[in-house]
Amino acid sequence: MNKNDELKFIGNNIQLARLKRGLTQETLAEKCNVSTNYISSLERGVTSGSIPLIIDICNILNVSPNFIFKHSIKSEKLEDNIDIIDPELLIYYSKLKDENKTFVNQTIMHLYGMQKKR
Repeated sequence: MNKNDELKFIGNNIQLARLKRGLTQETLAEKCNVSTNYISSLERGVTSGSIPLIIDICNILNVSPNFIFKHSIKSEKLEDNIDIIDPELLIYYSKLKDENKTFVNQTIMHLYGMQKKR
């Protein structure tokens, strides 16, 4: 994996954790004392953050560095996953309107119930 791909994975993981916590880029930027454009660049993998900034982001988003770097670190012992679904799918889900999220949740529960009956 090249450096650009690694930065994109890191940025995607930051975005995923931010969305999961219900924060906007503006709010995260404010809490980290950086610009919204910088957070956007970080999430798109255009720039890399400093170690202190990544630590701040981890603390604010309540995730470990293992989550942020999970596609970059070559280890089979990572245990800090906050998702069990494709990260891209979680991003789409987080952008749904509340009534659509309710529909998706009910559909999943229905399918699970049907599966258990088989």
